[in-house]
Amino acid sequence: MAKDAKSIDASKETEIKNKFDRGEHIEDAGMFENLAPVLYAIQQLTDDIEELRRYITAEVGDGAQGPQGPTGPKGDKGDTGATGAAGARGADGARGPAGADGADGKDGTNGTTPTITDLDGSSLPTRSGNRGTLWNDRGVVKVS
Repeated sequence: MAKDAKSIDASKETEIKNKFDRGEHIEDAGMFENLAPVLYAIQQLTDDIEELRRYITAEVGDGAQGPQGPTGPKGDKGDTGATGAAGARGADGARGPAGADGADGKDGTNGTTPTITDLDGSSLPTRSGNRGTLWNDRGVVKVS
């Protein structure tokens, strides 16, 4: 069955191809004389196609990317964006070490034991002194 009204069917096409592959179209002098102009035209088309293939490969290239052109001018910087929101407060830092203890104060001079009438404690030393003496411990009179 033909593909359309202008073509030959598949079996006839196969038969012609096999005869061509075996060179029968050249061996028969009568057939060759009839086909010679057509064969010449086909050979010319084949040569043209090969020349196009050579040109495209040599002159146009194999399709690879060509060299990169020069860098263009730098573009506009654009407007400055809006200021971002303030960040969250960071964690508290570690607490520093405690300071050294202060030095003990100087002992007061030993006073005389006051008489019973002077025991309001204001004139007594504020530190414990020699054994058996009185001293003022924040408003409370004590005996060392």
